[in-house]
Amino acid sequence: MPELPEVETIKLQLDRLLKNKIIASVELRLPKQVKSDKKKFLKLVIGAKIKKVFRRAKILIMDLDDGYHLVFHLKLTGQLIYQKISRQSGNYPNKYSHIVFNFKTGDRLFFNDLRQFGWVKLVSANELKNILQEFGPEPLAKNFSFEKFYNIFTSKKTAIKPLLMEQIFLAGVGNIYASEACFCAGILPTRRADKISTLEYRKLYQCLRKILKFAIQKKGVSAENYLDALGQEGEMVKYLKVYGRAGEECKKCGSNINSVKQGSRTSFYCPKCQG
Repeated sequence: MPELPEVETIKLQLDRLLKNKIIASVELRLPKQVKSDKKKFLKLVIGAKIKKVFRRAKILIMDLDDGYHLVFHLKLTGQLIYQKISRQSGNYPNKYSHIVFNFKTGDRLFFNDLRQFGWVKLVSANELKNILQEFGPEPLAKNFSFEKFYNIFTSKKTAIKPLLMEQIFLAGVGNIYASEACFCAGILPTRRADKISTLEYRKLYQCLRKILKFAIQKKGVSAENYLDALGQEGEMVKYLKVYGRAGEECKKCGSNINSVKQGSRTSFYCPKCQG
C-alpha cells in the first residue's frame, strides 16, 4: 500500500501538473470505484477546475473550483497516472484503468487499480473536514514536536511498531516505514511502547522523520504496483535496511534479518541491532 512518501510524491507531481486544468469528461469504466452518487459525481466534476492537490495521511485530495473535493485512496494497488496529450501511448488506458479523467487540454489522468480496493469520492467542504479529522498528526509537520510524539506512545501497553501504523495516532506511516524506523532506532518492533526509554523515543522520532524525508526524495518504494504520477518506479527500495529482506544479511552487522507476524502484517528486524 502506498504510504506517506509515495502519496506525497504523487501529490507534488499532480499539484504541478493539474493545477488550473478543467475536467472535460470522465469515463467510469468500473463505476463501483466511485464511492459517491454517480450522477452527482459526473454533474459536479465535469467542467470543474482543479485548484490544488494536497495530501492527508495516505489519501490524496483535489480541490475543485465549485467548492467540492475529489478524495482518492489508492489502497493496495491503486495508481494515478498522468499522461500529456503529446506523450500518449498504447499503455493507457488498459484493463486496470477503471476511471479516466479527460482534461480540456487533451491530457488525461488514469485511476488504475489491479486489486480494485482503491476508491474516489466527491465530498463537500464539511464532509472533507470530517475525513481530515479521522487521522492523527502528520509526522513531518513543522509543529509535530518530539514531545507530541512521545506523549502519544509512551503510556501504551502494546507493541510499538503496530502503534506507529495506527492512523489515529500518526498519519501516513505504514508497514514499510514503521519497520525501517524501528531498525534505525535499534528498537525491536515487538517492544512494548511503555517500556521504551525517553532517549530511545527521541531516536525513533528522529529516525522516522529522517527516513520519511529521504523516501520522498527517492520517490518512494515501488511495491504492490506502486508507480508515481509519471508512471515511474520509486528508488527507495534499494535503501531499505530490513523491510522485505527476511533471510538476507543485515547491512549493518551481517546477521540474518528475521520476520514476525504482528496482527495481519509482517514486521522485519535484525535480532542483533534491535533490542
